[in-house]
Amino acid sequence: MTLPRSPGLFTLVLMAGTSVMSLNLILPALGSLAEGFGMSYATASFVFSGYLIVTGVMTLVMGPLSDRFGRRPIVLTALSIFILTSLCSALAPNAVFLFVFRFLQAVVVAAGVRGQAVVRDTSPSQSDTTRKLALIAMAMALVPLIGPMAGGVIADLMGWRAVFMAQAGVGALTLLLCVFDLNETNQHRSATFLAQFRAYPGLVSSLRFWGYVMTLCMGVAVFFSFLAGMPFIAKARFGFGETMIGVMLGTLTLGYLVANGVLRQISDRFMQAGIMVFARVLGLIGPLISMAFIVLGFTNPIVIFAPLVLMGAANGLSLPLANSGIVSVRPDLAGSAAGLSQALVSWIGAMCAALVSLLLTSTPSTFVFLWALTVMAAMALLPSVLVLFLDRREAAKPA
Repeated sequence: MTLPRSPGLFTLVLMAGTSVMSLNLILPALGSLAEGFGMSYATASFVFSGYLIVTGVMTLVMGPLSDRFGRRPIVLTALSIFILTSLCSALAPNAVFLFVFRFLQAVVVAAGVRGQAVVRDTSPSQSDTTRKLALIAMAMALVPLIGPMAGGVIADLMGWRAVFMAQAGVGALTLLLCVFDLNETNQHRSATFLAQFRAYPGLVSSLRFWGYVMTLCMGVAVFFSFLAGMPFIAKARFGFGETMIGVMLGTLTLGYLVANGVLRQISDRFMQAGIMVFARVLGLIGPLISMAFIVLGFTNPIVIFAPLVLMGAANGLSLPLANSGIVSVRPDLAGSAAGLSQALVSWIGAMCAALVSLLLTSTPSTFVFLWALTVMAAMALLPSVLVLFLDRREAAKPA
């Protein structure tokens, strides 16, 4: 069967990037938002962690819907709703309205997650899927790098409401591209919506699937916890303004960007599970070095946080491999696999980010922040080791 035409790289990057941008563009402005509505930082941070919880629900539903009805209609509908709710968030008269419309923005995740399924639909093999996802990830790595910086500058110049207006503009551009460039790629639609859920046991009974999923979940949880905690630490401990906080939030992306370029070159030369394990070890070393600097008496924030670039590199190497593995365990359930995994990513990430916010509110310590990141980095390493064990056991079986 002839594979469907893949949309252009820029379209795929914007589909994924709009989802990421919606998550992190507002982060540098959390302090101003909290002051504007007279709430605590912990409450204002629910704009981030609560958004992730709703994102999990959205991805859990959108996956089966796209396997049943197709990728294109789900993406176009989600982007249209995102544009409307972004405008409503910008005009929210009080905190209740803001939270409602902010959480409804989470529907945009359908565009990002469906992008993974589109890549799988249009790729002849898992290795080709990995290369494409790595290329997209390398290109869109600029989004979490530029997003917080842009959000900080916009908030400094025009206030936090302008951040949501910017999101609406990006959503409109993405919708326009998808209308003209995104064809339907799902050639194996499920018979009914319920049939899609009945097929879940064949997916969730796979240990390899869970190894990939938990590597992804904990790797992203490290990143989300960094996003949730860094604005508080940067302002409370080092007195940074919103623009500088945005710059600090982009540091992990530097490692991510470089590592993605490396992954494209080595993904066919080494065992993919081995690369994942190596990556997660790097992610564990980063915060350990930062804590060692504090113990040795270093106080410069640049010196302390520079090793965290290794956490970004760990995600740049491991997350495309985990995503590729997730949608390749059962290719006929690629949309559902992507949806289920992203739901878990959102819920686990929200839980970890909320815990870090609460922990820092009661104990505003840089060392405590780094310790929390270390624990999560260790939890990201274990499932990658499971995948490596399963792959080696299968390779050892007689032909």
